[in-house]
Amino acid sequence: MNKALTYLCALGVAVSGLFSSCSYQNIVTPEKTTPSYVALEVNSGRVLYSSNSNLKRPIGMLTNLATAVVVMDWVKAYRVDMNRLITVPAEAVAWQRTNLLRLRPGDYISVRDALYTALMLDDSACATTLAYACGSTLSSGNPEGAFIAQMNNLARRLGMTSTVFKGSNGAVITQSSARDMALLGMYAINDTDLLAITAQTGCTVTIHTPAGKRSQSFRNNNKLLSGSGHVDGLKAGQSRSAGCCLMVTARRASVKRVNPATGKEATFAQRLLVVMLGMPSSDSRYREAARFLRDGWNAWDAWLPTNDYLDRTKFILLPN
Repeated sequence: MNKALTYLCALGVAVSGLFSSCSYQNIVTPEKTTPSYVALEVNSGRVLYSSNSNLKRPIGMLTNLATAVVVMDWVKAYRVDMNRLITVPAEAVAWQRTNLLRLRPGDYISVRDALYTALMLDDSACATTLAYACGSTLSSGNPEGAFIAQMNNLARRLGMTSTVFKGSNGAVITQSSARDMALLGMYAINDTDLLAITAQTGCTVTIHTPAGKRSQSFRNNNKLLSGSGHVDGLKAGQSRSAGCCLMVTARRASVKRVNPATGKEATFAQRLLVVMLGMPSSDSRYREAARFLRDGWNAWDAWLPTNDYLDRTKFILLPN
């Protein structure tokens, strides 16, 4: 696993500040809590909208994205076959409400199908199964503990200062912040294979049991994938402690603008990332995220690159 971690690097993002006139204040909030959100342009690190971005709070099944990131680093570093069958451990079925494939100890599922399920659904069993398969390369006695240590190593490397992962799946309450989850999302986007998994609107997976094979089909929880806005991945999740959460990314074709460092025309990529935590309902998270994307593209179109665009040497804390 240490070899896999060579693929992790500290993420430096220059943040040029908020559009003071663009902060949304009219989101309906659940009782005793206020949603947190960040919307930014990934390639420049420019924050478009932010509120309560440093507030520590439960993140629910968005934890599964961190699990998947560590697993994918392991897959690439050790050339793990995505079709490799991994064993469902007894610990994976401890949370029956989020064991959505009805897995049983001793069943088998491929690495690929477990990733699809952990990322596309609010599923804990597949995430734990992946953690045990990956963590066993570090510790045969405590594979999940070894895996969680790698999740927290990832968090430290990315500068996720408000985050300590408590479990390998979202059924275990982990607290983080919208800022930290934005850092995780920016790192995850760089893995095109991982992003492609989260971009699928539906999937059919196969479970291998002592009685034979069975298949199960499902739709991705992320409803923005099937709409407009150029959305191409990441994850929706919710839980009783976290409320409704969402991390989405959208990409448009690159554009040509003047490079402030050279004064010459250069090509700039275009990708937005929106993180929403603690939304009061599933519909509200999609509605507000779609609005952030629409208005975010407009704000990005109106912005001209400055020298700050090129300064990616340190991460500046996002303002609230």
